[in-house]
Amino acid sequence: MHGYSTDSDERRIVPHFLATLAIALAWIASELLVRVHLSVPWWVEGPSSLAFYGALYALFDKHLWRSRLTRDLGLVKTPNLNGYWRGYLTSSFDHHTKRYDVIVQILQTWTQISVLLSTTTSVSRSCVAVVQVSDPEGVALVYQYENEPLPDAETTMHMHYGTAMLRMSTGRGLIGSYYAGRDRGTFGQISCRRLHPCLHTTA
Repeated sequence: MHGYSTDSDERRIVPHFLATLAIALAWIASELLVRVHLSVPWWVEGPSSLAFYGALYALFDKHLWRSRLTRDLGLVKTPNLNGYWRGYLTSSFDHHTKRYDVIVQILQTWTQISVLLSTTTSVSRSCVAVVQVSDPEGVALVYQYENEPLPDAETTMHMHYGTAMLRMSTGRGLIGSYYAGRDRGTFGQISCRRLHPCLHTTA
């Protein structure tokens, strides 16, 4: 997985929110230790706001950002794209006359993402990505990818870089276009629907 940027202001707001919560939790923990007359050895550090912040940030990045509560509070606007998607793509190589089956796997945390698109002849992996939430045309995932042909692919195919933009459509769909870079010069459309979410994400 790799980092991704977003035009949402949540990357600025959430750390402040978590820092405030961490300070409050550290104070509560210190007060509890005093009230129960519990002393810790000199070599054990008492509960610190920095430790609470680190734990809260990790928890938020992996899990809490997907919760309905964080969205109802307006803390998170970034869409949860985790899951397996199935659909098709077309290519200018054959004048868009055929539809090629694709499977897309998206792994995502609040700060990391990976887009893996597989066809019968090649595999594309995202390198960098942007999630746009303020675009009047709707939420969009824009990413650069590296495409690698499978061993049994045509000899005319070779590794190349490209760019894709996918927009969230009504329901569970992603629809957009791609451009395969200067060396190949091909372009086309991508359309897919989410089959089911990924239950786990890995960093």
